[in-house]
Amino acid sequence: LLVLELVILLYIKRDRMTMAAIGTLTVFTGMMVVLQLLFGSPLYVALTGGLRMFVMTTAFLCLLASTRIQDIAQALVEKFHMPYEYAFMLTTALRFVPDFLSDSAITLDAQSCRGYSFKRLYAYLAVVKPLVMRAVAKSDTLALSMELKGFGPNTYKNRRPMRLHLGDYVTLVIVIVLSTYPIWVKHI
Repeated sequence: LLVLELVILLYIKRDRMTMAAIGTLTVFTGMMVVLQLLFGSPLYVALTGGLRMFVMTTAFLCLLASTRIQDIAQALVEKFHMPYEYAFMLTTALRFVPDFLSDSAITLDAQSCRGYSFKRLYAYLAVVKPLVMRAVAKSDTLALSMELKGFGPNTYKNRRPMRLHLGDYVTLVIVIVLSTYPIWVKHI
């Protein structure tokens, strides 16, 4: 399942950001396995926990790479009956993560050009303040634009209803079969 997810993710979106996300996720998984081993978990439990986390996060990355954020919000409201305010809040957070990362890189470069040395943790305070100020300014702009566009209960009701297609059903069956494979092999 993990290999299939990685192939799908790299097929959908093969860029520097995706490769960095996979690398960071691999390092985080390795750290999680090592910490579990240090605290006395058996090797198979540590590896299983790390691989489960890796598979779930990679599946989430595949979802984000293959689906528009607006479609995720609409599905949360229509199919899962989530209140539209929460769906919008979740999708807005997902939308601003890449912007926040690029803003942090720009601010770090700007402060480096001003002569700040980032060898100590205290020096990163010079990056945090401009980053927070920029995030607050963006949230104010977003709130104003939402108010001007009339964000309210009918926001997601004006869109066409979503329907599943043949490819969606095939993917769903493949995921169910691969996810339940250990269970039905054990009992059959």
